[in-house]
Order: sequence, then C-alpha cells, then structure tokens
Amino acid sequence: MYRVSVAKPGRGPLNPMERPSDPVVDRRDWNRFDTPGLTIYGADQRATAFTESLAYKAPSAQDYAALAEEARFLGIGLRELLTDLRSAGMPVDGMDPDWRLDREIYRLEFPDRPWVDLIHPDTVIAIKASGIAAADRMSVADLTGDDRALTTAVAQWIRAQRLDDGTQPAGLRYPSKFGFSDGDYCWAGFVAEPNNGCACAGSEFLATDPDLTEAVRRTGVHVS
Repeated sequence: MYRVSVAKPGRGPLNPMERPSDPVVDRRDWNRFDTPGLTIYGADQRATAFTESLAYKAPSAQDYAALAEEARFLGIGLRELLTDLRSAGMPVDGMDPDWRLDREIYRLEFPDRPWVDLIHPDTVIAIKASGIAAADRMSVADLTGDDRALTTAVAQWIRAQRLDDGTQPAGLRYPSKFGFSDGDYCWAGFVAEPNNGCACAGSEFLATDPDLTEAVRRTGVHVS
C-alpha cells in the first residue's frame, strides 16, 4: 500500500499518534478507524493515498462545484485554476510548499496476514450481531461515516477479534469517500509498536506529480 506521511526524525510513516485506551476520552478528533494504540493508513493506489491525505482540507460540494464550473468556463484544469487563484491572493483551500516538502510518499509492505473487509456482508452481519455500536440500521453508510464514536468503536472491536485461523487481523480495508474502483481500497493497519510491523520505502514528490494532480482534481485542494 501507499501512504503519505511526514518524514522527520521521530515522525514517520510507522510512527502515528498513539491513542489512549481510556474509554471516556473524546474521540471526535481521532481519525476514522483509529484504535487504542497505533493505527496507520494507506491506499492501494498512489492517487488515492494523496487524495486521503488532502481530504481534511476538501471544500464543500457547493464550493467544489463553483470551482469546477469556473475551470470549465476558462477551458483549464482544476489544478491550474487553483494555482491561478492562489497566485492572485484569493482564499483557496490548499497546502503550502512546506506541507509537501515535509512529506514523502511511502510504499508499505506488510507481512502476509489476514485483513478484514469492512463492507463485506459477513463483516456487517458480525458487527451488527456484536451489539458494540448502536445505529438505527448499522449499514455500510454508518460504518464508513463520520461518527467517530461509532467508527472507532467498530475498529477497536475488529482489532480485538480472533479470526478463523486463530490470528488477529492486520487491519481493515474500506472504500475511499472520494470514489472507489475495484482494486483500489484504503487500509487501516494495526501496529503493535512504532517503527515496526512492516517494511517501507519513501520518496519525495513534486507538486506536478500526476497522481497528486489527480488527487487535487478529486478533492479541490491546491498543493504548491
């Protein structure tokens, strides 16, 4: 899988923020499938890894529609429009050069262990039967939604399970909110300790990287 991460001493692709196990901790600022301990995120495709890293800055659908309409009217791409607007001093959501220069895109190689498909019917049935999280329907929409109390509780429950072969799951896979195609899952991996659990190799990337440009097209977030 691919992961965009800060590349600094003490911070890296396998050193995410550790979450506490205290049940009264407010989880609203947690990532969607964080669990007590360490959870790292990635995606099958580079473009999706970039997309997920920009997601928190994405404009509203209404603002995105206005940008897309302006780009069509001018006959230019969305990335070019965002660059022009920002150069003109317009308030455009985006990342400054420091964001890109402080990060690398990593290729992660996990050991051969089973992962849980979050949206598989059997997974949905098991979660509903567990009673661990209350929702009216407990549908895929709930499991992949923005209710952090629910999604983190589900991830915590999955992490604690023993699978048919007696092992614990390596993590879970799920579709990106920005669109899904077969073979392009997002992943939340459960890591026992920092800087351990998988092999990784990173590389710098340019603002003109084609996969980053695709992520800008999907999210509407400018990257310098």
